[in-house]
Amino acid sequence: MSPEALIRHLRAHPGRTVEAKVRGSLGQTLRVRMRWQGGGVQFWIPAWKAWLDPKSEPLAREVMEAWRVLEARFVEGEDDPAGTP
Repeated sequence: MSPEALIRHLRAHPGRTVEAKVRGSLGQTLRVRMRWQGGGVQFWIPAWKAWLDPKSEPLAREVMEAWRVLEARFVEGEDDPAGTP
């Protein structure tokens, strides 16, 4: 799945958290949580236990351009990992 396809998937399911397993530009494999909220893509930052402000689609695409999405799935029962609205 391309980053563009993942963004379309997020946009089609606003507010639902998706966890994606991605391969970065250096070959590292990461798990990233994101959702479409407030007109853009929000990325979950575990170290901060917070969502970043929504990023516009072009900016989100730029962030994700080096990723190769290996899999993506909805996170059931954890729409907000921080437990806040």
